[in-house]
Amino acid sequence: MISDILNIKRGLTSIIGSGGKTSLMYDLAEELSAESRVIVCTTAKIYAPEHIITLYDPSEEEIKRSLYKNGLICVGKAAENGKLILPDIDFSEILKYADYILCEADGSRGLPLKAHEVYEPVIPKESVETIQVIGVKGIGGKIKNVCHRAELYAELTGLDTEYTVTPQIAAKVINAENLCHKLVINQVENETDIINASETAKYINVPVFAGEIRKGRLKCL
Repeated sequence: MISDILNIKRGLTSIIGSGGKTSLMYDLAEELSAESRVIVCTTAKIYAPEHIITLYDPSEEEIKRSLYKNGLICVGKAAENGKLILPDIDFSEILKYADYILCEADGSRGLPLKAHEVYEPVIPKESVETIQVIGVKGIGGKIKNVCHRAELYAELTGLDTEYTVTPQIAAKVINAENLCHKLVINQVENETDIINASETAKYINVPVFAGEIRKGRLKCL
């Protein structure tokens, strides 16, 4: 199971980056909720999940009741376009009832790679671990086409946005930002992807995992 491979710790885990954050959060939630009480939420914006009970602006008591009844819930506050933002909750209090809180703490506009502004990601102070996701499909593409905040990404590499992202460039940005405890390289579907993921992992300063989140395939590199 992905949760075992990543050795998800009890408490609050923040998930950041691009190329599969939401899929990872929901897959981990489904796995962990088989034996534990789990909350999913965001400090950015996500669409309300169709497969998970969602509580809007819940009280602490409402969270407790629903969590004990259902085992897995999403909490949020309604935002524009049917999306959710973080409700007014105290994570330190909610952790009395939840074994795990999984928080998507970043946005990426659907692109496989990104650089972070100074105000990103928004990681709760209660977070015990941060997992960063990148999409391997971004490697081989031009910075301007595959990176959210392309100009900032280029600045971190000392290159132009017209340059092609290589494994070394992707690793340089991740190491320079130094935002995560573990890195997940997602969208690894073929031999080229495997080579690019393995090459990227050589230069990363934290444990690296690669595979296809949607298919439940992940391994440590």
